[in-house]
Parts: sequence; C-alpha cells; structure tokens
Amino acid sequence: MSRIGLADALCDAGEYLAHLHAEGRLDTFFNTINERMVYYAPCHQREQKIGTPYLDLLALIPGLSLESLEETDCCGMGGNFGFKTHFHEKSLAIGKPLMLKIRQHAPQAIITDCLSCRLQFNHALPYPVFHPMEILARAYRNAERGGNIS
Repeated sequence: MSRIGLADALCDAGEYLAHLHAEGRLDTFFNTINERMVYYAPCHQREQKIGTPYLDLLALIPGLSLESLEETDCCGMGGNFGFKTHFHEKSLAIGKPLMLKIRQHAPQAIITDCLSCRLQFNHALPYPVFHPMEILARAYRNAERGGNIS
C-alpha cells in the first residue's frame, strides 16, 4: 500500500467517534462536568480539513460550557518551531493574539487536540490544558451505565 493509500484509509480519532455517533453506536451516557472551557482546533487539523468533530462530541457532555476559539489564530508553536532558541521569542509573538483571547475568556481549562499547542499553552498561560479524549474519558468516568452502548 502506498503512503497515499494508507493516509486515505486512516482517520482522526475525533472523526471516528463522530462517525460512530452519527450511526448511533457511540455511548453518550456522560457524567456531568460543570466547568467552563475553551476549545482550540489546531492549524494542522484545519489544513487536513478534518473540521471540528470534537466540538460536537464535547457538546454532548452535560454541564460543560464550551467556547470555540476562532480558527484563524495560531498558538505559534509550529511543531518544534517554538523549541528552537532562535525562534522561541518569535513563536511567542505569533501566539500572543490567541493567548490574549484565551485570557479574555478566563476559562477553567483549555482543550486542544494538538500536543504542540498544549505545550505552548502550558508555557504561556496559567490554565490546565487537556486533549478532548481526556475530557471525554472524564465524562465517562463514574457515569452510571445504561447509555447507548453497542
């Protein structure tokens, strides 16, 4: 199989869960999470035209107040760009508009599916940062069973 063939046969975990949900095969019996969070869809996800499947999935969690940040902003990390001494300050400058927007929201936490963005947020902001799967796992934890399980 070629790399293109392989790429065409794979999907993002969020896309997979959204597909299961659309088919009615996703357990949506979630525990309540009474918190205010912001969600940031990373640049690579936009470029891959994945969309934001996690937003719809996270919206199923009772009590979770979730705001999506604009898709035109960048955290500035750019993979390993922000780790390089020569580019570190530029990386922070690129991400500054997004960091200001997050501070204006003053969330209890940030959600992003990009580990590079997570590192940058952890470096520049005082809020905990989670992958959407961590929040979904938390919502499943301690929930009484009986949801739509297939």
